[in-house]
Amino acid sequence: MNVGHYLGRMDVVTSKDLIKRFAAEAALTGRLPCSLYGTVKQLQAFAEALHATREFDRLLNESAMTMTVASEALAVKRAAAARFKLAFDVAWPA
Repeated sequence: MNVGHYLGRMDVVTSKDLIKRFAAEAALTGRLPCSLYGTVKQLQAFAEALHATREFDRLLNESAMTMTVASEALAVKRAAAARFKLAFDVAWPA
């Protein structure tokens, strides 16, 4: 499906491209660049992936973090990313 949005290069942006961009921006800033609509499953998958990514990043910045804690947080992040992929058919970008 093509979305009626064009880049400066006049490339057609697909809905998958938009999902990736919104997810990447949300992961980096903690804010959505727009309103997000979807099924309950999609919204939950998005929220979980965003939360797991931000939590993993937060833990990485702690000086007292252990390898066990990092491994557990990474496992949670990967599981959330897998649920996001199932819900949107797009890989979580972060």
